[in-house]
Amino acid sequence: MRGFIDGEYQDGEIRGLNLLLGVRNSGKTTEMDRLLSLCTGGVLFFDTLSKHGQVLTGYKVIGEPEQLVAYLRANRGRRYHVLYQPRRGNLDQHFSDVCTIVKAIGWMIFAVDEIDKLCGARFGDSRMPPCLYELVNYGRHHRVSMIATARWPKSVAPGYRNEAELRVFRLKAETADAIRGDLGDEAAARAITLDRFYYLRILPDADPELCGGPR
Repeated sequence: MRGFIDGEYQDGEIRGLNLLLGVRNSGKTTEMDRLLSLCTGGVLFFDTLSKHGQVLTGYKVIGEPEQLVAYLRANRGRRYHVLYQPRRGNLDQHFSDVCTIVKAIGWMIFAVDEIDKLCGARFGDSRMPPCLYELVNYGRHHRVSMIATARWPKSVAPGYRNEAELRVFRLKAETADAIRGDLGDEAAARAITLDRFYYLRILPDADPELCGGPR
């Protein structure tokens, strides 16, 4: 399913804001890859630590904003999967440039790995760089939905975390306790016992649903 649905851009199972939380090797990237593989339009994956080149197959790898603009313009309206790796220069500047391009091109799923590393008190009360704030709050106007991963959920800007559909993989006890208010007591307790590749899908006004399994 792809299109503008219930006020948000949707492609496959992704619509609006989505956040995958969990410790390293809990299965976040595997689930992200599955969700993105279902998309029939454009997908742009911002590889914050430039570590997914051998994990995500079939992606066009790009490392500079100018190359990204040229590729997206040439493939507008087609199905594409791009892996952006900011190997040189300032990470925050790369992210700002990519967000600006995403907003201008539109009609895509924007995936961000380790989004917690791109948030922080340095950006003021919102804890988000202005480029991300714009997409989080007005992405629907640009036909953009987002999905992101994080190991440290408390470091994710509340404006993103509190509005996102959550897929919670195994968490450390102290991490689950830190966001107990977001998860609820039941989900926080279950999250620390989850096996690899299992996760709790948490939607507003619904009980947590156990999903996933060995891949």
